Amino acid sequence: MKKFYLFATCMMVVFFAGCEGNDPASTNSLIVTGKAIDVSFNSATVYGEINGEITDYNSIEWGVMYSSDKAEVESRNGEKVFGTDDLLENVYSVSLSKLVAETKYYYCAFVYLNGKQYKFGKVKSFTTLETKSYFTPKAFSVSANKQVTFSPGNLQYTQSTDTWSFASAQYEVLGTDNVTGGSVVSDLEEGDSKEGDALADKIDLFGWSTSASNFGINEEGYRGRSFVDWGTNQIGNDVPNTWRTLSMDEWKYLLYNRPKASTLQGVASINKGVSGLILLPDDWTCPAGLTFESGFYDNYDQEWSIEDYATYQNFTADEWAQLEKAGAVLLVAAGERSDFDVEYVRSDGFYWSTTDCTMYEGVAAWYIRFSAPGTSWDNGSRASGLSVRLVKDL
Repeated sequence: MKKFYLFATCMMVVFFAGCEGNDPASTNSLIVTGKAIDVSFNSATVYGEINGEITDYNSIEWGVMYSSDKAEVESRNGEKVFGTDDLLENVYSVSLSKLVAETKYYYCAFVYLNGKQYKFGKVKSFTTLETKSYFTPKAFSVSANKQVTFSPGNLQYTQSTDTWSFASAQYEVLGTDNVTGGSVVSDLEEGDSKEGDALADKIDLFGWSTSASNFGINEEGYRGRSFVDWGTNQIGNDVPNTWRTLSMDEWKYLLYNRPKASTLQGVASINKGVSGLILLPDDWTCPAGLTFESGFYDNYDQEWSIEDYATYQNFTADEWAQLEKAGAVLLVAAGERSDFDVEYVRSDGFYWSTTDCTMYEGVAAWYIRFSAPGTSWDNGSRASGLSVRLVKDL
């Protein structure tokens, strides 16, 4: 929690604070509740603003109170989350996580004065995305004579039950919840990051899968020569070997060499909360009333941020449902994990291939990477935790 100091002229507000305490639902002009952005199925970022100059008199902290019960927020009994970042022109943001899908949340900004007095802004609300999937398998060419369909979501593994599954929706991503403990920081320029102390029970960022790595479910560096496909496991109710991982050549063909490849992909944001790369099937027909803008955010003359996904194009939850029904695939910008540190969530996507990197044999493997400005491929440590999106041969 950050502490700053309120300008001396605000001391009168503090002096008469007891009057406000008699009415839990009262609000104060000192604090303004801002908008909610980046609303996903389980998280959101909300803003607050302090109306007052900061100097070295009375200590002040800030944050957001929220609850799915409006009465709890109005009676000031909701959950409080204090801001950790510095103020920028008296504006701050707070990240809310572990929310419930398809739920309306109420929130208000607050300031905490002198370590004893709260003041609250007006109550506002937002609704998290549903996790219902409208995914429709369609054909994607991964070579001149081979087509596949994608799995309905990114791969997940639950350690306590030793079970494999797919995300319940294409935009579902665990992000910083791949690790436990530590602190979470929301950075609108570089994405969410977290320094944890252990792998979480459920994960969706895996090291490269070898016979020595237990399918990449580990946090430490390792070496191994033989790739073991994640699809050799039973995933959900599917029998083993139903699914497989794309090779690097297949990823390249899909992204760059299949007919009309450049028109069948584009970056976007879903509901201004989930950023990613949308891939379209070979026989794509855009749903009536919608427009899909292929390509990437062109900003070669300036730095880019995660907001550029939504700037390029944004689809509401209902619009995304229509795109899914038509066969669109979303590769979520789920970030990467190094040991117990997760970073680049919402800003970059990293997806493994089956291909070993012969330049660093036994140490590195190839993956694709994308951000708002474009896609690329690279090699990296097999111990890095990256996303896995499986396919099925047609």
